[in-house]
Amino acid sequence: MAKFRAIHTADLKPDVNPEEFEKFMLEEFIPETLKLKGCLEVQLLKGYKGDLPGVATAKSDYAWISLWESIEANNKAWTKRGKHFTPEGIEKVMAKLFGFVTSYWLVGGYTIVGE
Repeated sequence: MAKFRAIHTADLKPDVNPEEFEKFMLEEFIPETLKLKGCLEVQLLKGYKGDLPGVATAKSDYAWISLWESIEANNKAWTKRGKHFTPEGIEKVMAKLFGFVTSYWLVGGYTIVGE
């Protein structure tokens, strides 16, 4: 069964300190996400906003990528009675997330090829 990655992006509110957001993600959001059955890894990425000519700038301030045992494991964690649902432990950190970001997006889910 192929492993699965979900990719999310987010933009910070103008008054948010990036270091505080990073601390929240690393110490609260990611550890809570890793408690979900089937979630193997979560990485936080900071968008590149520099001016090097050979490097593409990021459209969003941050992204996080989660690695799952399979697409089925991801679906099981986020589905209840056939509908999308947010697990209880995640509800609290999601509420706190919205204190930092204007919005966030699920870019999409991808299965890993060649493993």
